[in-house]
Amino acid sequence: MSGNATLKTPLTERKELFWDISPERVDAALRENDDWAIVRIFEYGKIADIFAAIEFYGHQKIVSVLSNQKLKPTGRVMAYLFLNVDPEHRYL
Repeated sequence: MSGNATLKTPLTERKELFWDISPERVDAALRENDDWAIVRIFEYGKIADIFAAIEFYGHQKIVSVLSNQKLKPTGRVMAYLFLNVDPEHRYL
């Protein structure tokens, strides 16, 4: 993907998920800081955002990222409910 191409995902319009970066940098953050973006989406996003992230990044990438992160409670629950990811074995 070209570094200047606009991303085709509804996540680019969800500026409230990325309150700490400038709106013009959301595309770049989704592209360049995908681990951070995935965690942010699972911790603060709506269900539609999680589905969009899975479609955009792919199931395997998200499972890999979430399996190696210390998530806040909401993120842990969403990771388990959507992808059966439970690295801390809290739900098994």
